[in-house]
Amino acid sequence: MKGFLGIDKVILPRKIALDGHRFLRLVGERYSEGIALWAGYAEGTTFVVTHLLIPGQTGVRSDEGVCAVIDGPELRRIGMELYKANRQLIAQIHSHPTEAYHSDTDDEFAIVTIMGGLSLVVPDFAVRPFDLVEYATYRLSEQGIWTEMHPRDVAKLIEIVEG
Repeated sequence: MKGFLGIDKVILPRKIALDGHRFLRLVGERYSEGIALWAGYAEGTTFVVTHLLIPGQTGVRSDEGVCAVIDGPELRRIGMELYKANRQLIAQIHSHPTEAYHSDTDDEFAIVTIMGGLSLVVPDFAVRPFDLVEYATYRLSEQGIWTEMHPRDVAKLIEIVEG
C-alpha cells in the first residue's frame, strides 16, 4: 500500500472532531485561520484517529488574505512527538474566512504529505456547528495532487464514533 491510499475507513471520535472545530472557531473570532491535525494509526485498511494536535501557530493577515503559519521547530517537535508515540498524521484541518476550498497556498504548504492523506477546509471560520458536509475535503493522490472528494465519498470514508 502506498501511504494511505488503501485506507477506506477513518474512525474519528466525535470529541476530537468537536474539539478541533471549536479551536478553529475560537481563532476565527480573531479573524485568523487556524490549523489542527488528526493523528493515529493504521490497522489494515482502517485508520483510527487517537489524537487531535493543535500546533503552535501564528495567524497572518496581509493584503492577499489570511493564513496560519507553523514554524520549523514546531513541525520538528510534532514529528518527534508522533514518532515517540508511534502515530502518524492522517489529516490537516484548517479554516477559511469565507468559502471552503483548497487554495494554492494550501497545496504548496500542506503539513500532511503522505499519499492518501486528507486536508479538510472549514468555511466561515467554523462559525456554524460541526458538520462534515460543510467541510471541503481533499485527498492527496498518488500523483501528489489534492483532489476534492464528493460529500458522499467523505461520508463513506470518515466514520464519526462516540468518544
